[in-house]
Amino acid sequence: MKLLKPLLLGTSTLLFTGCCTCFPQPSYDKNIVFVKNKPYLVPYGTEFSNVPVTSSVTVKDYRHAGVECKKGYITWNSPEVDDELKEVYRKDGADSFTYAYQKAIRDHRMGCSKPLTDSEYQYYKAQYGL
Repeated sequence: MKLLKPLLLGTSTLLFTGCCTCFPQPSYDKNIVFVKNKPYLVPYGTEFSNVPVTSSVTVKDYRHAGVECKKGYITWNSPEVDDELKEVYRKDGADSFTYAYQKAIRDHRMGCSKPLTDSEYQYYKAQYGL
């Protein structure tokens, strides 16, 4: 009986730790898209530009809102933002549009994505199956 007690304790400890360390993998809410044969990581369900940024005005707008954006990055936005911005421009004019545009960027409803390096692409592809 004395020998059985440590054996049961050891077995139950192994069973408990084995069950506790098997956590499900969290879901990932990003998607890899290809623009001009380069991979970019964008939020899942967003619309994205099909050409990289070439305008310094676009870069300036995003940087002014606190988002890193450079020439060669792509822009993305949530589907409802386009309609909201068009409505603001139509109703309230250019000044309100500029404010709404900057706010959408700050609220992460619009953004910029850099091209992924080959190692980043391989990592996301292997880790998350993107």
